[in-house]
Amino acid sequence: MRRRTEQVTHTLRAAKWIGALLLVSLTAAACQGTASLETGGAAAVGAKQPLQIVKAEAVGASTVEVTFSGKLAGFDPKDISLVAAAGTWSELDPKLTRFLTVQKTSTRVDADSRTVAVFDIEEKLNPDATMPRPAVKDPRKIPLLTAKYYTGNEAADRKRADNLLTWQTAEGGWDKALEERSKQPWSSGPKSTWRSKSGGDLGTIDNDGTTNELLFLSLMYNETKEAKYKEAVRKGIDFLLTMQYPSGGWPQVYPARGNYSDYVTFNDNAMMRVVEVLQFIGQGHYPFDTDAVDAERKSKIQKSLDRATDYIVKSQIKANGVLTAWCAQHDPVTYEPRKGRDYEHPSISGSESAAIVKYLMSIPNPSDEARKAIDAALQWFETARIKDTKWEKTPSGNNFVPAQNSSTWYRFYEIGTNKGMFSGRDGVIKYSVLEIEDERRNGYAWGGTWPLPLLGVAKSTGYYENRVYARIVAENSKDAGGQTLRMGELKVIGKPDKAK
Repeated sequence: MRRRTEQVTHTLRAAKWIGALLLVSLTAAACQGTASLETGGAAAVGAKQPLQIVKAEAVGASTVEVTFSGKLAGFDPKDISLVAAAGTWSELDPKLTRFLTVQKTSTRVDADSRTVAVFDIEEKLNPDATMPRPAVKDPRKIPLLTAKYYTGNEAADRKRADNLLTWQTAEGGWDKALEERSKQPWSSGPKSTWRSKSGGDLGTIDNDGTTNELLFLSLMYNETKEAKYKEAVRKGIDFLLTMQYPSGGWPQVYPARGNYSDYVTFNDNAMMRVVEVLQFIGQGHYPFDTDAVDAERKSKIQKSLDRATDYIVKSQIKANGVLTAWCAQHDPVTYEPRKGRDYEHPSISGSESAAIVKYLMSIPNPSDEARKAIDAALQWFETARIKDTKWEKTPSGNNFVPAQNSSTWYRFYEIGTNKGMFSGRDGVIKYSVLEIEDERRNGYAWGGTWPLPLLGVAKSTGYYENRVYARIVAENSKDAGGQTLRMGELKVIGKPDKAK
């Protein structure tokens, strides 16, 4: 589980990722001003620096100090809003709508002749300067649950849950796309559409398989406390833990299918969905806030997540000596990129890599290797961005359409050249989507905006769950030279650096 004392590391990481992203778009000359750009932008060398927020710190449970880059001739408290994120990380939308109540404001000048605004607030922050959202236990809004299992009708929900119990495989998993089939209990025949090498049933994590059933049955146990649902949830968790490779990755199915499904599967975010759900379970969020998840399983889940992170870091593709991102499939032993279906070649994925980085950024206390992986991937996203272009399905003409101020990414990039790669069902690599048959050209997502929301939050807030920010909302405060604060500037509130 996330420890409160670890969450403060997100403050430093947010600034680091913002700087890494900005470096990508700067020219060599402009790079000399990177440090000032990271804190809100800088004028040309020799020009007067604009007023900025240098730091924002919670010096007490209800006291926040905001330090500016210079001495103010006059400070208007209405220029600063203190606001907490209401959004979850899975949304990639911070929702800065939880405004803190300021009871009193004062100012002082620090040893560097900078104005410090002191805000006494009504709310109480945690020791790590976070302010968790109030817990919401709404069975209709279970994070990560994508199947439409829950209706609110007790009899109907019990029937669906009981049906799902019959569809659970001997190993503890479920097949994908069970919404229609689970309207009836399993009676005979295969439980899964794909078969194992020996012809048996397969549990899968493809298309949210197994994870949806875990979420719904955990909700049913939360509401009914019936032991049969708890047993199914525990068996499902054990299935996910068992199917994980010793190296840390997850195949698409378990037991082995005997083809590309046995590779570590980032494709369609299968593995990252599992990691996200296990993280959710391990943290004891509703509806897993019951005895369905015991201490032993929570410990196993954390060890599993640690191995997953290790695998992710080791499988990141290096091209021309530079870390980039990830393929849709990787070898569970050698970590090398691997081929999936005929039209899914070893490559760098503009889609699956976004979900991987999103997870890495959510880790409370990442290793140096994980930080390097994040920084490198964010920079690669910027390098691989196709500007003034959007992807759309069309019966004729190019699917990559000119669109001012839009960006898209290829689904697959050739390793070493960053060229877009496309294939039809014949498996022949092409470098233009127009060269493949119409069925595959419009029947597959060869382009998309997958990294865009991630890049947006990395540039603005960084990891934001439960974080509090100081935001400039007006420009009334000025220094002796008439410089004002910069509208919209955002600074995460952290704890004071005790080393200083």
